[in-house]
Amino acid sequence: MNLRRTRYLLGALLSWGASACHGMEGPTPPEECSDCTGVPGLVRAFDRGTPSFQVQPRAGFGGLKLRRASGRTFVLETTRDAEGRDTRRLTVSSRDGTRLWAFDAAAGDHLSDFTVHPSGDVTLGVERTGAAAEAYDLVRLSAEGQVLSRQPLPTPATVPEADLGGTLPSPAFRMKSPWVHALTDGWLRTEARGEDVAVAFLSLVAVPEDAPTTQELVSGLMTLQWADGRYSEQWTRIVDGRHSTQPAAWAYDEFRWREASLRPLLAVDAEGRLVVGRTWNSSRCMASSRTFNDFTAVHCRSGEDVTTPSDTERQPFAVTAFTPVGTRIGTHVFVPARAAEFVVFDMAVRGGEVALAGTVVTEGGDGTIAWYPSAPGVQDQMTPYDGYLGVLSLDSGALRFEHRVDTGRADHFSALRWTDAGLVAVGAAGWDRWSGGMSISRGAGALLTLASTDGLTVRTRRAGPEAPDRHTHLLGVDADGDSLVAVGLADAPMTHSGDGGHAEAMTFGGLTVELR
Repeated sequence: MNLRRTRYLLGALLSWGASACHGMEGPTPPEECSDCTGVPGLVRAFDRGTPSFQVQPRAGFGGLKLRRASGRTFVLETTRDAEGRDTRRLTVSSRDGTRLWAFDAAAGDHLSDFTVHPSGDVTLGVERTGAAAEAYDLVRLSAEGQVLSRQPLPTPATVPEADLGGTLPSPAFRMKSPWVHALTDGWLRTEARGEDVAVAFLSLVAVPEDAPTTQELVSGLMTLQWADGRYSEQWTRIVDGRHSTQPAAWAYDEFRWREASLRPLLAVDAEGRLVVGRTWNSSRCMASSRTFNDFTAVHCRSGEDVTTPSDTERQPFAVTAFTPVGTRIGTHVFVPARAAEFVVFDMAVRGGEVALAGTVVTEGGDGTIAWYPSAPGVQDQMTPYDGYLGVLSLDSGALRFEHRVDTGRADHFSALRWTDAGLVAVGAAGWDRWSGGMSISRGAGALLTLASTDGLTVRTRRAGPEAPDRHTHLLGVDADGDSLVAVGLADAPMTHSGDGGHAEAMTFGGLTVELR
């Protein structure tokens, strides 16, 4: 019996429990944590708490991103109706769940991301999808939900000439995304810098009006100062120059996998250092080689940590750090050893390190993969995805620790937060993907994980309903003190749910999970 089959048979017994203070993932009776006095409250919640959940039926709003600040919970939500129309909103609630206010997307607006400032103000990144260029806006909302400002993201005026690399026009950015849909983050990422803001964005390359349409992309990082009721540019840098990365073509919406090859991620650490993360491929590598000499052209064509722009299964991950004043520190690329497949869905930075969360398929020492059956005795092969957590040095790129979470079938993490108690990651568990393609044949359940900062202890919990014919999974999380709250989708589509024009099957409901 192979290792993965053994894990499959044990998975149902393992997935509902929590580990002791000294244990690894899996169930441990609460009494084994009787000596855990003085440990962070979130650890006690994983060891002794019972996850509670609420489900909103489809078609309804599902959660994409969540932040807790000043006793409030901020959630970016999306919905899609039976005709395929989708819309978004930002909701703000008190700790007891009372809705305080909401900001609804206007027709043609795509709410891409948000961040909360120390004052309680919120900055939203918005794309006007009908605009051909200059389509990105920043909306500033007060703590009470009043619109303080709405303005276009400025056309960058401070990009160093060296960043253009002789291959980009000036301005380089068309400030327009290639596409968006109901579950796409969009290509603006926002992070507060006090009352100021940083924005990472992925844009089509600016071209003259009479030039042929191009789908080439360029990514940038801009910081903006908030003063006198508006934002003004401080500095802008090119992150990756002209490249041709495209979204995965095979996926529908499950787990937001489709956008992973394009999506930029952004984080700001306590010292003000800014970190941009994204999937790494030969096109982006060559852009970096031409402009910043980070890599050789030979490495970009043949390196083990580089993939093709069309590879949707094995996606090395790159992080580029900048000082608070915009000096480019450097780029590090990472892919786990023996990773047959690898995708990063979220990252977090703290103390000079970057944590990654995603999924991985690992080859054995002999190069084989431990496929597992969909059921005991069945002669099919399911792909052994494990939820992946790793922590790297921002200075050297060296891996400090990594952990693979396996609850018996396929697992992955969609969202990550770095807390005083450790790394909190949420996502999906219990699904099956056939080894011969990307079709998912069994639905997911929600997965919660807490990994100690030293990587020695990893606790997992399952929460919410199990629905093998549909997905129920988590896409956003935050934690404070002794509790966490996570949001995602319930009764969501699997691969081929919309085949035959059945748009109603592509709808979903909402899932909220709390653990305290």
